[in-house]
Amino acid sequence: MNPTAAAGLAAIGLGSLCGGVAQARVADDFDPRTHLLGDPGGLRSAAEDHGFALDANLTGDHSIVLNGGRAPRATATRYLAEAGVTVDTDTAFGLPGGTLRVAYVGFHGDSGNLDSGDFQTYSNIDAEPFDALYSVWYRQRLFDERLSIRVGKVDANTDFAYVDNGGGFIHSSPGFSPTIQGFPSYPDPATSMSVFLRPHGGFYLGAGVYDGATQAGVRTGTRGPSTFFDDDPGGLFWIGETGLEYARDGRIGFGAWRHTGDFERFAGGTADHADGVYAVWDQTVYADSASPREAGVFAQYALADEAVSEATHHASLGVEIQSLLADHPNDVSGLMASYVAFSDAPGAGFRDDYELAIEAFHAIRATGWLTLKPDLQYIVHPGGTGLDDATVATLRARIAL
Repeated sequence: MNPTAAAGLAAIGLGSLCGGVAQARVADDFDPRTHLLGDPGGLRSAAEDHGFALDANLTGDHSIVLNGGRAPRATATRYLAEAGVTVDTDTAFGLPGGTLRVAYVGFHGDSGNLDSGDFQTYSNIDAEPFDALYSVWYRQRLFDERLSIRVGKVDANTDFAYVDNGGGFIHSSPGFSPTIQGFPSYPDPATSMSVFLRPHGGFYLGAGVYDGATQAGVRTGTRGPSTFFDDDPGGLFWIGETGLEYARDGRIGFGAWRHTGDFERFAGGTADHADGVYAVWDQTVYADSASPREAGVFAQYALADEAVSEATHHASLGVEIQSLLADHPNDVSGLMASYVAFSDAPGAGFRDDYELAIEAFHAIRATGWLTLKPDLQYIVHPGGTGLDDATVATLRARIAL
């Protein structure tokens, strides 16, 4: 991605909701024009000079089911608040290669997919209301950043199963595949340990182990590490990914996961684990070095065991375009489709074979700190339960404080 386009995407807030939640990076220079509160008394710029990057954002959605679904004409309003600090330990304490992150996240409002009835969840901030110390982790890079080790409470989607060019969509499936059961991501990150190796030539290999207690109904997002050390509440979630990062911001990755908790089989009885595989691809397909105009595509594919997983196959494809309109260089537009095939195992109980969601959005950079995103989604066979196809319109506002 060229520097101008990267700056535009960062300022507009695209790609920052990874599984619904921003993971801030320490910036080279703080720009007060991109924050509502600016730089009061020079506090934020002074903090960054000492290695402390402060971030805070508010995201709000208002949605209406235009037709179809479970509750036609129903509306939903929801809010997500994020605030945190990311510390460059080299600048702050003289410890090279270290990053410390502490962040709060809170969600309040309506869960809109109760009205749409969809399986994949059309808004990536939907959740039960919560307030949590969402991220508390430390990462150490070693050997010229070839080796990276991270420990703490982490959203796994920041490292695994993500697609960069899907970050602007409101729909949740471009975040990570809905076939991955018990994935410790928004709204429930988890205590974890992960390691990434990047030896040379863009090749990478990563592995992580996370608290899997959400499978037993434990909200790890609002808890500490206690259940990580106790296998009884729900086992552990293991994941590994390998791939290649290459020219023109290309990346292809292949991953596998295994959850060691107990899962109910649709046909009766329980399984002592669930597992699956996935593949992800990102590619910049057009970039104009003389302007912010850029286009990037993504694709996902994943599968899981139909005996215990409601979604057995998932495939999606999408494109994001910055500066589609020449006189709006900081706006971003997107179009994508996400498909899930439902389990046909005896007892699964689906009336439809699949759900297909199609989304189009146009994110408008209204000011340096405010982004408005009109979004329209058409959902075929929402939830696989025989509901009429649904059309959902959403207006998302994002404010960088």
